[in-house]
Amino acid sequence: MQAVRGKQLVRLDPDELDELRAASSRVVVDVGTGDARAAYRLATANPDWLVIGLDPAWQRMVPTSVRSARKPAKGGAPNLVLINGAVETASPELAGIADEVLVIMPWGKLLRGVVRPEADVWTGLRELAKPGATLDITVGTSIWKEPVPIEIRDLPELTTQHVSSTLDPQLAGYGWRVVGAELLVGDGWERLRSSWAKRLGSARPEAVMHIRAIAIEKS
Repeated sequence: MQAVRGKQLVRLDPDELDELRAASSRVVVDVGTGDARAAYRLATANPDWLVIGLDPAWQRMVPTSVRSARKPAKGGAPNLVLINGAVETASPELAGIADEVLVIMPWGKLLRGVVRPEADVWTGLRELAKPGATLDITVGTSIWKEPVPIEIRDLPELTTQHVSSTLDPQLAGYGWRVVGAELLVGDGWERLRSSWAKRLGSARPEAVMHIRAIAIEKS
């Protein structure tokens, strides 16, 4: 398992991860963390949590890694771990680690896997989670407005109907039970009111689909 440390990729000793996990009251994994700024904010706001950012494009995480390596008094976040990897091929050391899994504004393979749904993505998300862990997914639905990006033209639009008719019936087989699906319009997404919502940025999407699920035994 490789972690971003400063400007480099280094091997993360599993014992080090176990120590961080044992010292934490909660473990949150931000899947597809991108530049990891949202994960950093979550870690600094909750110093007793272990926050793990997971993304295959590790170079994007470098500025946040450099910042988090500072002393806490200068903005460091020793409880933030940035892992180079994709959820569908995540390291076995991350299995069952998360009390909470976040997928915020995904793109590429992660978005396609969430919406279709694809077994490798949803199984990968479940592998990260403890039984009873929560999964929160938010997707800006304006991406399906014309002109639709070429990358998603064949992708079904994520709506509450799509969740109920397509996702809900299949996700139990991957170990998830959907407990909520809501289209948040305009400022409605602010009702989420948790640190990770800031990842939506200052340029607010017109509408956001929010899905919440709970990790269960696979049916």
